[in-house]
Amino acid sequence: MRRLAALTVVLALLATAGWAAAADGVCEPQLRRALPLPGVSDGVVAVELLAEAVRQVEPALRPWRNPRAPIPAGERGAEAARFVASVGLLPDGWSLETHDLDAWQAMHARFAGWYRATPARVQGGGREGMLSDMAATLGAVSAALRPLVVFATGRDDEVTFFAVIWNWTPQPRLLLFEPAPGLRLAEGRGHERAEPVLGAMNGCALRFERFAYAPEDLAIGLFGQQGESVFRVVASDPPDAGLPAVFGAERLMDVFRFDDPALAGVRVLSGGVEGPSIGAGTVLRLLGAVRTNINLDGIFFHTAFP
Repeated sequence: MRRLAALTVVLALLATAGWAAAADGVCEPQLRRALPLPGVSDGVVAVELLAEAVRQVEPALRPWRNPRAPIPAGERGAEAARFVASVGLLPDGWSLETHDLDAWQAMHARFAGWYRATPARVQGGGREGMLSDMAATLGAVSAALRPLVVFATGRDDEVTFFAVIWNWTPQPRLLLFEPAPGLRLAEGRGHERAEPVLGAMNGCALRFERFAYAPEDLAIGLFGQQGESVFRVVASDPPDAGLPAVFGAERLMDVFRFDDPALAGVRVLSGGVEGPSIGAGTVLRLLGAVRTNINLDGIFFHTAFP
């Protein structure tokens, strides 16, 4: 897949500020909802918690392995185990019978390693202890994430699309999120105008702080050329949405806006824009229109690969 043309343009545009603060344990309510009913083994609890933690920071992630099913289909924890195995987070030879504290630590280390974060030193101790362990590792991961938001505004400063350049991940891709209805910039001037937009789109672990935004007709130019660029799909949330492999150039704007009928029920789309490089004329038009809170060092930081 061709690298996003956005990177060249953003390098020429971005102009102020630093980056994210550290976090303690996060997402405890979400992790608690993922806990299976009492009476299951620690191995089942482990895979359910790990699968939920991954989903909190990696929306629309496509698995890249097809391993042997660690837990037979239909048994408790089977789907979660299949998912975390398919993204390489289970120790070699892992099974419910071999699961122990060392295996639990290895799961944390592999997950945190995706982002060069330091995992929690796990304590185990049953459901509550394992939940606390995962919340701590997820907090370290959350603090290490480097998403870069590019969003567009239309009439009355309403947000028309919300895209995330997501490189600091094992599967670099562009994430498109469906904006919350009626979401718009705050009144006033300065970077604080973007705060309600970012706040509305934040998750408990994947949080958006660094951004660039512009009117829609210019913001789309950060990614491609209307009428010429296409969107190649990697995955979606929910998965298995029956989407085409590629949305043609005539559908590009509707895809970014989530107006394309094929995206009904889809919350997040991941993939990339492919097409002609952005010309110097587009860069010049964007220079005075893009508002951002990140400087040149920040753009290198937020578009780096782990």
